[in-house]
Amino acid sequence: MSLELRKDADALREAERFVAAHPQGCLMQSPRWAQVKPNWGSRLLLSRDANGQLRGSMLVLTLADRGDGTALLYAPRGPVCDPRDQRTIRELIEGARTLAGEFGGGEFKCDPLVEASDGKAIEALTGAGLQFCPGAAFGQTSQPRKNAVRGDLAGLDEQALLSRLAYKTRYALRQAQKAGLRCGPEEGDAAFCDFFRLYLATGRRQRFATRPADYLRGLLAAFGVDARLYLCRAADGQPLAGALAVAFGPRLSYLYSGSVRAQGDPGSGYLLQWELLRWALAAGCTFYDMGGVCTDPQESPALYQLYQFKRKFAPAVSYAGEFFFHF
Repeated sequence: MSLELRKDADALREAERFVAAHPQGCLMQSPRWAQVKPNWGSRLLLSRDANGQLRGSMLVLTLADRGDGTALLYAPRGPVCDPRDQRTIRELIEGARTLAGEFGGGEFKCDPLVEASDGKAIEALTGAGLQFCPGAAFGQTSQPRKNAVRGDLAGLDEQALLSRLAYKTRYALRQAQKAGLRCGPEEGDAAFCDFFRLYLATGRRQRFATRPADYLRGLLAAFGVDARLYLCRAADGQPLAGALAVAFGPRLSYLYSGSVRAQGDPGSGYLLQWELLRWALAAGCTFYDMGGVCTDPQESPALYQLYQFKRKFAPAVSYAGEFFFHF
C-alpha cells in the first residue's frame, strides 16, 4: 500500500466520493468539513492498495497553537476504512505522525465510529500505537461517546418505519398533524433567523453553549444541497421548533436544534423528527444520527431529559471514544 498527504482538488474529490460511499463515512470526514472550520488548517491522508484503489481516508484538522503553545491534530470521526484493517489503520496513523513532524509538541487524536463493544477494531487502533482511555465520562471527549442512532432504515418505506415507532410516539405525531402544524425544509434569511432565535433560546434555557450565526451559515454553505434547515410552524405560521441537519453518505446527522417549549405545544418536536426521518429515507440513508446523549442523570440532568425524548426515535449507541498520541 502507499500513503499520500494531499490537499489538491483531485484528492479532495476522490476522498469525498470514498467517504460518502463507505459504511464508516461521516460528514466530519468529508473534505467539506474543513470549510466549516476556517480557523484550522487541514490535511488529507489517503491509503491505497497495490492496485492504486483507495482503502482508507483520514481528514486531519490542524491547530498550530491550541492556547498553551502546543499543537492539536484532530481527525473527527476518522479514520474512514475497514475498522479492523490493521495495515490500513497503521499506515494512516503513521501518516499522522509524519504530519505531526511539521509542528512542535502537541497531541493527535481521533474518534472513529467504532462501537465500545468492537474489541477487534479497538485492537487495530491501539495496535497502531494509539493510546486509549475506555469508558471516558460525558463531557471528557471532543465528541460524545453515546449518540442516539437509528440504524434500521435500509429497505424501509415510510409506513414500515412508522410502524416501528412506539404507539405513544405515533399518537403524539398524529396530534401534531391534527393541530395543523406544518414542517419542512425552508431557505432564505428569514427562515434562518427564525431558526437561530429558537436555537439561542433553547441554549439559554438548557444551559448549553451555542454556535455563532456565522458558523451555522458556513456549515449550510459548505454542504449545499446536502444540508437543510427544517422548521415546524403552528397553523398561524409561528415557528415552534427547528433543526439544522446534513445528509451525507449513509448517515443523516441531526446537528443543531431549538424549540419554544411553549405550554400547550401540540407536538412540534415529534413532527420535526418524523419529517427528518422521511428525508433520511428519501436520501437513501441507512442511519439517522440524532447526536450526543447523556444516559446518566447524575452527569447532566438537562441532557438526560433530552435523551428521554430522543430515545423515542433512536436508541443510544456507545462508541469507544478517543484514541491519541503525543508528540
